[in-house]
Amino acid sequence: MKPTLPKILLLGLLANTVITPALHAATGSDIPRGTAYAIGLLGLVVVGLAIYLAAVIVQPEKF
Repeated sequence: MKPTLPKILLLGLLANTVITPALHAATGSDIPRGTAYAIGLLGLVVVGLAIYLAAVIVQPEKF
């Protein structure tokens, strides 16, 4: 089963809904809810890029 773009986006959004309340609780009411969602999404993008780049470094012949 190959992950398609809609599945990847869905998993990213679901992970963001799990991460954001924890981030919002850790910072208290200092940052707005929308900003907490943006920070959570940015964190997921950074982790995804790091995994992709590690895969490209380890297996360059596939890319």
